[in-house]
Amino acid sequence: MVDRLRALGFPLLGALLALTASVWLFGVIAGDVVEEETANDHRLANWLHDQATGPLTDAFRVITFLGSFVALLAVTLVAVVVLWRRHERTNALFVALAFVGAQLLSNGLKLVFQRDRPSFPDPLATASTYSFPSGHALVSLAVYGAVALLLARQLSALGRALLLVGAGVLVAAIGFSRLYLGVHFLTDVLGGFAVGIAWLSLLYLALELPGRYTTRYRTPAKQ
Repeated sequence: MVDRLRALGFPLLGALLALTASVWLFGVIAGDVVEEETANDHRLANWLHDQATGPLTDAFRVITFLGSFVALLAVTLVAVVVLWRRHERTNALFVALAFVGAQLLSNGLKLVFQRDRPSFPDPLATASTYSFPSGHALVSLAVYGAVALLLARQLSALGRALLLVGAGVLVAAIGFSRLYLGVHFLTDVLGGFAVGIAWLSLLYLALELPGRYTTRYRTPAKQ
């Protein structure tokens, strides 16, 4: 058993722990949403709306675009084409599934929970779909996370750390932009992050685990 855990490696163990923790976190958040224990959501939404200024609103509209369907589709297509031309088919599939699966999860969960979005008499932005979980948070984490994980493999330890921190800051900024613009509650964004982490972790395990395991334990062919 110890040898098998070593064969899986720390990245796969980390993915398994991330998957477990994120599923648990989403369950807690979803429970609060269903039970409507969301007074803090409304207080924070109202406070942020009161702090809005013109320059900040313009800046967060740009940031929120980076988590839009159009922007994430473009990032996905570029990444898939580059990886495919480099004959990195599994990596291309990883990025493609990160985007497609996250979109399906976002749309499906919104229909399940059917939560209304925040409402203001003078909204900074509007959206027509349901609120929980945040699609911007979910899909941006999945796509930018997938690309960052692949790029990180080619960098030094310091480069990996800087890249992953940078990706994390970008995804966090996209999530916060949804709060600032008043189109999502905090639990929407946190729920989106939780599902995004779970989906990315599950994909990583599904694509990496079979290859790692069979390479380590494959029985040599008889001569």
